[in-house]
Amino acid sequence: MQRYFVEPANIIDNEVTIQGPDVHHIRNVMRFSIGDSLGICPNDGTLRLARITAIEKSKVTAAIFKTIIENQPEHEITIAQALIRKDRFEWFLEKATELGVTKIIPTGFARSIVQIDENKSTAKLERYRMIVKEASEQSERNVMPLITAFTDLPDIDYSRYDMIFYASERDQKASLIRDVLAKHPKSGKYLFLVGPEGGITDDEVSLLEAKGAIPISLGSRILRSETAGIMVMSAILSQWGE
Repeated sequence: MQRYFVEPANIIDNEVTIQGPDVHHIRNVMRFSIGDSLGICPNDGTLRLARITAIEKSKVTAAIFKTIIENQPEHEITIAQALIRKDRFEWFLEKATELGVTKIIPTGFARSIVQIDENKSTAKLERYRMIVKEASEQSERNVMPLITAFTDLPDIDYSRYDMIFYASERDQKASLIRDVLAKHPKSGKYLFLVGPEGGITDDEVSLLEAKGAIPISLGSRILRSETAGIMVMSAILSQWGE
């Protein structure tokens, strides 16, 4: 069933109002009619089944007839992904959302080529959130990933995580990610850091290890940054499931 994320304020009693770009999608892409059913997600882990009662140019109204509460994953997976070229970062956002990431921190590393213009940061974050919204709807998630503000590596709040890992392509001590995941419980708050294609500097490694971070290996091949981030999520999905 096609689903749409809405703000909780747009649900009053058992009536939901859908606005914005989703109206175009309902009217012109899905070509829904009055009486058709769709899924409504207020981003609280529930799925509200609703029937369309009115279709107007700027809004769609639907009556909720059933609420489904779905269990959420035991684990919270955050990826601090290095800032990379726009199209690659947006591809990462879409695929990581489909694979079940909980939170994404767009992160500045010393060797990040992409620098964020503060005057454009709000617009960029809005675009990122639209990408994860659409990917969440497509993959039938009931909760969207959180996209945080742009954050430099030293400014991440490491204290809120139970375990911290960073992808290391050359550290001989790094264990394969599948072996690391097998040794840890699936429940908990986990932070995975993925650096830029130039790699993580020695100073950054020292900072991370001072925070208790553990190096992990993604295999023998050198991966693009966005591919590494997706490989982390794929390994988690394979090992722990949803």
